[in-house]
Amino acid sequence: MEEARTVFIAHLTSYVIINSFLVFVNLYLSPDSLWFPWAMGGWGIGLAFHFVFSRPRFTVSSWEEKVAKIEYRARRRRGG
Repeated sequence: MEEARTVFIAHLTSYVIINSFLVFVNLYLSPDSLWFPWAMGGWGIGLAFHFVFSRPRFTVSSWEEKVAKIEYRARRRRGG
């Protein structure tokens, strides 16, 4: 769960840094043609999904994963 939050924060940080650079490049080189909102919007959609699916409701703890593996093995042994 903590790993999911850390990875999301890294994703958010790269989003802010890179898109800030893209805004600068767009406004400096071609201020009459604004293309940076498309890049920000597309990446923003991915960032939003990352945010939603990194919440505790969607993450599986290591304990839950171990229980699921044990249950899976037990069911395979029983033939079902």
